[in-house]
Amino acid sequence: MNRAQEAKEAFGQRAKSYILQGLGLEEKSGKVKCPYHEDKKPSMTWYQEGLMWRCHACKEQVDIYRYLMEHESMTFPEAVDKVADMAGSHPSWVRGLKCLTIRSAKREYVLPKIQTTELSQKAIDYMAKRRITKDTLDAWRVESHVWKGQEVYAFQYFDESERLIYVSYRGVGKGAIKGGCEPDTKPILWGMWHVDKNQPLVITEGQPDAMCVYQAGYKNVVSVPNGSNNLKWIDNCWEWLQGVKQFIVFGDNDSPGREMAENIKRRLKNVTILISDKRKDANEVLYFDGPEVLKRMVDDAVNAMPAGLLDVSQMPYRSAPINSDTIETGFIEYDEHVEDWKQQEITVVFGRNGEGKTTFMSQVITHCLERGTPTFLYSGEMSDHKIQAWLYKQLIGGNTSYLNLVKGKYKDKVEPKPEVVKAIKEWHHDTLYLFDRSEKKVLGQLDSFFSVMELAAKRFGCKLFVIDNLMSILEENADSLYSDQANFIQRCKDFAVKNWVHVVLLAHPNKLKTELQNAKNGNLEKTDISGSNNIPNKADNIIAIERNWGDDREYDEIITSLKDRESGQRKVMRFYFSPETLRFYNDRTAERKDFGWEKYLMQETPDPNQCPF
Repeated sequence: MNRAQEAKEAFGQRAKSYILQGLGLEEKSGKVKCPYHEDKKPSMTWYQEGLMWRCHACKEQVDIYRYLMEHESMTFPEAVDKVADMAGSHPSWVRGLKCLTIRSAKREYVLPKIQTTELSQKAIDYMAKRRITKDTLDAWRVESHVWKGQEVYAFQYFDESERLIYVSYRGVGKGAIKGGCEPDTKPILWGMWHVDKNQPLVITEGQPDAMCVYQAGYKNVVSVPNGSNNLKWIDNCWEWLQGVKQFIVFGDNDSPGREMAENIKRRLKNVTILISDKRKDANEVLYFDGPEVLKRMVDDAVNAMPAGLLDVSQMPYRSAPINSDTIETGFIEYDEHVEDWKQQEITVVFGRNGEGKTTFMSQVITHCLERGTPTFLYSGEMSDHKIQAWLYKQLIGGNTSYLNLVKGKYKDKVEPKPEVVKAIKEWHHDTLYLFDRSEKKVLGQLDSFFSVMELAAKRFGCKLFVIDNLMSILEENADSLYSDQANFIQRCKDFAVKNWVHVVLLAHPNKLKTELQNAKNGNLEKTDISGSNNIPNKADNIIAIERNWGDDREYDEIITSLKDRESGQRKVMRFYFSPETLRFYNDRTAERKDFGWEKYLMQETPDPNQCPF
């Protein structure tokens, strides 16, 4: 059974009422009027075995997938995702992603237990200065609490079942505490309890902004819990978010606000961005321009350009990527040359077997972990444990105080101490994800493979996707319609563009070129990549990795940038290899690096009043 059929059957007879409700049809005596022709006498009935409505007059039929694609503007893969979520049990392809962290399960949260009181007159008066009324504060269940010795607003986050899940705080008055929360509680959207999922949902950057939109007359509004920089709520609210038909992200008119809006748009479906061109946020619009102007702004966004079209005059102008949009490799010469890897691009890294491709890529990944860049890795050549062991050895950097000597069958080996492994896992928690090759149903289908990657991008925010290597993924999908290299490269490119990520493909060269001996430059050209000519044509960047053999060699490794769309110039870089730190290095890229995970070795008592987010 394929993925789509598995999800459809799991959703089962529930599709009957879902389609009826969506189309606004009324069933009488087992029949409804067919929406595909002028049906004066109901002629469409439910076909239980086929899980579809079928018209006996015009012969049209509509199942859950046709409904979602035609009436909710979804692609077929999006519709399958939606049905799987509604079914309540994901098909096996969703299980093809696992997180290489100290915890394989979700983080354990606690429910908040706090004492609140009615708002003081001071708290009411300060909100009144912002044009937010007492009635609005009551509607949003805003109360007072004493936190860190100060009176604060307690914003209580109830879920759709009216359970209190999270509490955040904000000081009373200008210059007071701006943020805080109950520790170990689960951040979700503020206002979920009053949301109508069938109506467009406005998401604001702060609680006052949400109350302003509500007070202006648009009631279907929520706020992010922790400002513009933390999108953990997307994962925490993932299933709930799938039921919302349309999002309006009302961001602040500043760089963090615009960046937040763009990031949300990349991870959720059917998102329109709303930012005031002359005011900082929704609160300022309400204060200076009044509720009518604010309500009209929201209504205009709700009725904006339909999905699939862009009004260029309404697009923000971006002359160059901002820093958070690019990915550093940690190889300083290369990063300066290409000005970092960019979103919506593909890089091909190729080299002969045993000449450093894996070392190069793992060095890039450790740098990304240090930078907090969520990374997805598929490896068709190394086991999960070997990947983990190699990465951790690079992170330890040969420091023997972090290693134990272990007796082996044939020779002694070293491995990280248990407390070191625990510290490293804590350090990179939620930033490194491996494709689970034990999921055979996922492994054999490219559609499922890309669905797992999309889940990593949208739900977990992965920005760097590494596929090691091209041939192994195609061999595992040899019977797939997309098994040829040209189509696979195009799908990778489409995936990178759609999800605003960077994809790296590792590949082998053909066998025409000999190994280097005491060389100054490499001998691989971009046309030496084994396989289709479309690989170098589609790639935005191409890097050749070559080991320099010979007793009289001056350098151990020659890394050549053969293609980049930024400069169009070739660049040769020469490196030494350290067997101790397992890193390539030269006078620009260091042999040893302090990644920062060591601080997790220190056992400190956490401050119970310190927000962990």
